[in-house]
Amino acid sequence: MRPVKVAYILPNVESGGTERHVFALARRIDRSRFDLSLITTAGGGSLHDDFAALLPVTVFGDPRKGRRFRTGPLEQLRTIARAARLLRRDRPDIVHAYLPAANVIGPVAARLAGVPRVIVSKRALADYKRLYPFLRRVEPLGNRLADVILVNSDAVRRDVERTETHWEGKFRKIYNGVAPLDPWTPGAVEAFRVREGLPLGSPVIVCVSNFYPYKGHAELVEAAAQVARRFPAATFLLVGRDSGTLEATRRIARSRGIERSVRFLGSRTDVPDLLRASDLFVHPSREEGFSNAVLEAMSAGLPVVAFEVGGNAEAVEHGVTGLLAPARDHAALAAAMEELLADADRRKSMGEAGRKRACGSFSVNRMVAEMEAMYGSLAGEGR
Repeated sequence: MRPVKVAYILPNVESGGTERHVFALARRIDRSRFDLSLITTAGGGSLHDDFAALLPVTVFGDPRKGRRFRTGPLEQLRTIARAARLLRRDRPDIVHAYLPAANVIGPVAARLAGVPRVIVSKRALADYKRLYPFLRRVEPLGNRLADVILVNSDAVRRDVERTETHWEGKFRKIYNGVAPLDPWTPGAVEAFRVREGLPLGSPVIVCVSNFYPYKGHAELVEAAAQVARRFPAATFLLVGRDSGTLEATRRIARSRGIERSVRFLGSRTDVPDLLRASDLFVHPSREEGFSNAVLEAMSAGLPVVAFEVGGNAEAVEHGVTGLLAPARDHAALAAAMEELLADADRRKSMGEAGRKRACGSFSVNRMVAEMEAMYGSLAGEGR
């Protein structure tokens, strides 16, 4: 039989957790069994060239820059019509949409084009919908038209059940997956820290998260100010692009007198190296479906401190691979960081447990195998 044709639909391919997830999947999926393509409905982005090297990419807009979601119904209707024409020409067996806007555009365009099977992926909690009332009203249409609603955690499934309609009998769960990350020798860690100008022998805490309002950078900086009183040599590395709250976070750091302790590194291509050179990973997000960044930190052997929101408790075993703090409680977040910074042996044992958990329960090979099985099952049903 010919390979199963799968068309991914995303708003754009700026570097974020979902986009990196799709890229990891596209890199590893069995191309003798699956013929992949990608449509982006709101521009390209920083990962465009990486995707284009793997599979055919069609960009609606500027390939170099992704746009924010636009709520105008007329623009969305034009996008749907254009996507439907493209799908009718390419005739995929499956359309797999990711992220809220694409979860509407993709299913409507797919059904207009006669695509046999449609998947929508839900990867975040529904709090974002407060800012997009139009999207909140139309997103259930994507659920109605989809054959599968794919979730990446039990927390996301419960949230969809609570806030959306037309999901009955359609859920499938596939946890995110990460590749194993070989640890560095102490010498390699020291050499990297010297190159980066990081203090030797002092704690380094890293956070990898784009600066969206819900990502909790304000709480992190407030917690960092508390940690700095007990560990004045500690350095906080904040990795991620500005998505609206970077300058506000800088102002908080200045107002708390810790601007020298907090480094804003922007987007980085060497995140694995930053993880391996750090002592602790902190994830202050106020809401979370299931964090790739947390899994990547675990695969690097870092203990994780995070708020107990969304799917974090499904990834982090409290007291085993890290510590969970009550949501939005920056004092509790700081206390958890201080507890681990004061105990190197505990950090090491938690990091080793996290690496084992990430490479077992949340391996990228497991994720890809489950995706392939789902695609194969749907394509067989469709044919």
